[in-house]
Amino acid sequence: MTGADRGRTALVLSGGGARGAYEAGVVRYLREELAPELGHQPRFDVLSGTSIGAVNACVMASTADVPEKQGVALAAAWRSLRLEKVFHWSALNLAALPGYVVRQLRATRMRHLSWRLSDFVFPEALAKLVHERIDWPRLHRNVRDGHVGALTVSATDLGTGRAVVFVESLRELPAWSRDPLVEARACAIGPAHALASGAIPLLFRPVRIEDSWFVDGSVRQNTPLAPALRLGADRVLVIALRAEGRKEERAPRLHPEEVPTTAAQLGRLLNALLLDHADYDIDRLRHVNAMMDRAEQVFGPAFAEQLAALSARELGAPFRRVRELVIRPSRDIGVLAHEHAARRVRHLRPGTLAARLLRRAAADVEAAADGAADLASFLLFDGEFADELMALGHADARRSREALLAFFAEPAAAGARTA
Repeated sequence: MTGADRGRTALVLSGGGARGAYEAGVVRYLREELAPELGHQPRFDVLSGTSIGAVNACVMASTADVPEKQGVALAAAWRSLRLEKVFHWSALNLAALPGYVVRQLRATRMRHLSWRLSDFVFPEALAKLVHERIDWPRLHRNVRDGHVGALTVSATDLGTGRAVVFVESLRELPAWSRDPLVEARACAIGPAHALASGAIPLLFRPVRIEDSWFVDGSVRQNTPLAPALRLGADRVLVIALRAEGRKEERAPRLHPEEVPTTAAQLGRLLNALLLDHADYDIDRLRHVNAMMDRAEQVFGPAFAEQLAALSARELGAPFRRVRELVIRPSRDIGVLAHEHAARRVRHLRPGTLAARLLRRAAADVEAAADGAADLASFLLFDGEFADELMALGHADARRSREALLAFFAEPAAAGARTA
């Protein structure tokens, strides 16, 4: 890593469907409350996002020249969403999905099934947000003018199975992963890239980019830590979308004689695709930091430099300390979705898919444990639910005030620290 790369700070925005509103709340705290205490607006040299985090990253890149307005821009984008505009087909609901699949298998060739299966959700509201709430020419200008050093958006190529990291930057791409299932592409990022990264598999339609079809980047890569590190960041702020200790907090209460509902299965599937990788990536980074610290204690300061040189030669990137701070929900967002559904369902027109989804999530306390509420937490693209998550993100960031002040005040090479 060159001297020019030192001190690069990355904001890493993870995926989680409608849970992404939480990230907007954290950003608003950084821009409106933390910045005055620091005496300046914290600079993010790299904005790295996947899934819904990619959409948030693009909003931030388009407003990087006015960082004090980024929180407001994100909040306005999320508040513009209405659940009825995402789920407006009353002919199909989650409970009827298995029968629908069987009928389609009989009526059409298997190769058309993915289209049929994803057609029960129409994310026009999300597409409208991406097209109308993000100033794309301004985004490209901000990269050219250096207001943001690099923007990365990750998506999954359905044809090859590869995780493709789209990178917009003035710099040439550095050496990337040797993993054959990960690829980096330099390009001008646009609406299709953001929508592809957020296209939840099976539920949202794949998005075509050039000659390939893409879905959610979380299939292969959730927390986009690796792209941020490859682009030279040695200080990363990660906004995660799962509460600490969630697995112990809310163990599934499924009985052997009961077949899990379709909603429960989809909820668990999305947990695995969109959330589980995030914790793994963060833990791995912490292990590398701890290994570097221990190695220096045992073998002396020169060892770290030798290890960095060896890993750069053998792995394509040097091992190095990366200062990290993770902000994550203090409450289980699945439970919040359950509570929101119970309040919101009575105001929706009966029989619509949106009403059915909320009714299932709000049915009883068990819904919060069997995965149905988790499914709702990914799909509740609604301004009212977004307000709740933004308030939670803002409050959690405020609770991490001391850690955030230290994170931005100290040199990036000072080591790792977590909230």
